[in-house]
Amino acid sequence: MSHDKHAVIAAAGLGSRLGLGKPKCLIEIGGMTILEHQLKLLDDIEDVRVVVGFEEELVIDLIHSLRHETIIVRNPGYRTTTTLHSYVMGAAYLDEDCLFLDGDILFQPSSLKNFLSKCIPDETLVGITPAKTKDAVFTSINSDKQITAFSRTKLSPYEWANIVWIHPKFFSEPCTAVFERLNYYLPLNTELIISNEIDTTEDMLIAIKNIETFNIPLNK
Repeated sequence: MSHDKHAVIAAAGLGSRLGLGKPKCLIEIGGMTILEHQLKLLDDIEDVRVVVGFEEELVIDLIHSLRHETIIVRNPGYRTTTTLHSYVMGAAYLDEDCLFLDGDILFQPSSLKNFLSKCIPDETLVGITPAKTKDAVFTSINSDKQITAFSRTKLSPYEWANIVWIHPKFFSEPCTAVFERLNYYLPLNTELIISNEIDTTEDMLIAIKNIETFNIPLNK
């Protein structure tokens, strides 16, 4: 049983590496936007917060059409701040563990459900996923299934999946990237999750190829 009452989705970024001129959470895969996939999967979580910035009106309109009770958090500094800043803003005033994830990730439903079932109070849990490209944050894993290091250059079978269950207090001092902040608390427990992060055109093509294997009902 999941103990997760709170979730923060970071969806404020420009998505400049993909170059589509719109937030990556609005990319359609399998007939639904990534954000729609995510909100459906988080339907049982009572407090979902989405941090918006770039083209925020489009994202807000979509959220209101899907789940009106979702809390909208504006990040007006989205051009110069990081995902970690969005996480801190999204979790403001929370004093309980929270699920943090990026708004550009397609999750296999059963895999995400399994991850949530492993989230327990006062124990950080980091999602890892099989490495798919050389442009990733790779993770070194010990025999106890704990992350011992993150690296942009040292290749490994697994990469950081950009999803973490953690108390917001550990994100109280933002730095460049989320994984850099997590470095302060290594080693950290992990759980394998099947997902596709979409940063580049290559990522998007991989996600489109994988969508049917994720067993997600498609809108056609």
